[in-house]
Amino acid sequence: MAARKLLIQNGTIVTCSSTLEPYEPTVFRGDLFVVDGVISKIDKKINISDTSDIEVIDATDQLVIPGFVDAHRHVWEGAYKWAGDWSLWEYAAKFLWQLASRIEARDAYVSQSLGILEALNAGVTSIVDHCHFTPSEEVVDSMLEATRKSGIRSYFCYARVDQFPYGAKRKEWQMAHLEKLVKEGMGSDRVTLGLAFDGSDNGFFNELKDELFPFADKHGIDIFSTNYLGGPNPIGEGGVHAFASRGFLENRSILFVHANSLQSSEHELLRNSSSAVVSTPEIEQSMALGPTVGFTAEDAGVRVGLGVDCACAVGGDMFRVMRSMLAYQRGHENQEILKKGKVPLKLQRRTKDVFRMATIGGARAIRREHEIGILEVGKKADIVLINTTSPSMLGAARDPVRAIVMHATVKDVNKVIVGGEVLVDKSRSSRDGVFTRLKWSDEVNKVRDSLARISSTFKNQEHEEEEAFASLQDSLSSMGVNFVGAGDR
Repeated sequence: MAARKLLIQNGTIVTCSSTLEPYEPTVFRGDLFVVDGVISKIDKKINISDTSDIEVIDATDQLVIPGFVDAHRHVWEGAYKWAGDWSLWEYAAKFLWQLASRIEARDAYVSQSLGILEALNAGVTSIVDHCHFTPSEEVVDSMLEATRKSGIRSYFCYARVDQFPYGAKRKEWQMAHLEKLVKEGMGSDRVTLGLAFDGSDNGFFNELKDELFPFADKHGIDIFSTNYLGGPNPIGEGGVHAFASRGFLENRSILFVHANSLQSSEHELLRNSSSAVVSTPEIEQSMALGPTVGFTAEDAGVRVGLGVDCACAVGGDMFRVMRSMLAYQRGHENQEILKKGKVPLKLQRRTKDVFRMATIGGARAIRREHEIGILEVGKKADIVLINTTSPSMLGAARDPVRAIVMHATVKDVNKVIVGGEVLVDKSRSSRDGVFTRLKWSDEVNKVRDSLARISSTFKNQEHEEEEAFASLQDSLSSMGVNFVGAGDR
C-alpha cells in the first residue's frame, strides 16, 4: 500500500519545544511534511517536485499548532446540555442517577459521537475519556463504536464500579467484558484501553489490589484515572497518600483528577511515580469541588494536564479551559497581594503556561509525550490549523501564543488533523458539514430523535429530578456531608 502523505505549507508553526525547558513555546514560519500519520520533516521550506500523491494544505494566514490533549472528559455526556446550573450533587442525582438510567445503547452511541465531534470541532485531537457510564456491555460497545468511527485519539478509561442506580452484580460482567476487549482489541490503533475508578474504602482498595491492577499489569494497561476531591466532598478521601501507602504508585502512574485537597506532602509521591494532576478549572469552580491546584502542583514539579470534564455543564473546548485556568490562578494570587494593601507590578502566570498544559502537559500527564502534544519529527501528526484573519485573531502576529489562549475561539479552528488524516475541514463548502467522516445533518437528526425518546420516559422530568436529588441529599447528610442552601449563605 502506498504511503499516505500530507504537506502543510506556509504556516506559522506554534509548538512547545522539547529542547527548551520547561517546554518553552516556539514560533516560526515553516512547512511540515507527514508520512503515514507521523511528522517526517519540518523546515522553513520543503520543496517537493512531484506532489501528485501528496495532499497539500496551504496554511497561509494560519497558525499550525499541536492538537489539544484533553486529559479528562466524560464524553458520553455530549448530547445533554442542561446541567449548567447544577451543583456537584445535583449532577450526581439528576444526571448520573435519573438521566443515566434512561439511556439505551442507541442513545449512548449518539451522545458519545456528539461529544467527540464537539471536541474535534474545537481542536481536541486526543482525549482521556473517563467513562463512568458502563451499565451494560451493549452500551459500552456502542460508545466504543462511536469513538472508533470518529477518528479521534481516545484513551478510553473504562470505569468498573457499582454506582447507583445499577448494583453490585454489574462488576461480574464488566470484568468479563474487559477481558473480551483485551482479547479482541479496541478495533482502532487510535483507541487505547485504560481504567477509571473512584472510591476510598477498604473494599475499593482491595478490588484494585486483587483484580484491577493485576489485570492491568497482565495486559499492559498503563492509563488510570481517578477523581480526588477530599475536603467536604467525600470523593477520593485519602488522596495520593491512600494509593502510595498501599504500594499502588510503585511502577504505576495514575491521573489524579481535580486533586482539590492535594497536600504538599503528596507532591513528591506524584513526582517519584510520574503520576499526574488533571485540573478542570471551570467545573471545579462552578460545582464547588475546591481549589484548582494545577499551577501549585506544576510549581512543585508534578506533571499537570487540563480537561473539560462535564460537557453537559460547560463548553467543550480547551480555549475556555485555558482561560479559566489562568483567570482562577491570577485572581487567587492577585487577591492575596491586594489583601496586603499592595498591587502586582506584573502578572506571575503567563499564557504560555496554560498553552503548555493544554498540549504537551496533557501528553506528559498520560506519559505519551514521545507521541503527541508537540510538533516534532517522529511525533504523531495530530495538528490543528487556526485562522488569523477573523476579527478575534487578526492581530495575532506579534504573539500567537497569547492570541491562541486569550482570543481564539472554536470558530477560528479551520482544520483538525489526527494521525495525518483531516477530520475537520471548515474551509470546504459542503452541505454535509465540516466533518470528513460523516454527514452532519444525519447526526443532528439522530441527536434530536434520541433526546425526544429520553424525554418521553419522564412524566415530569424536573419533579423526578428534584425527588432524586432530595433522596441523595438525605443519604449524604446521614454520612456527615453538610449542605448549605442558596438562602443560607
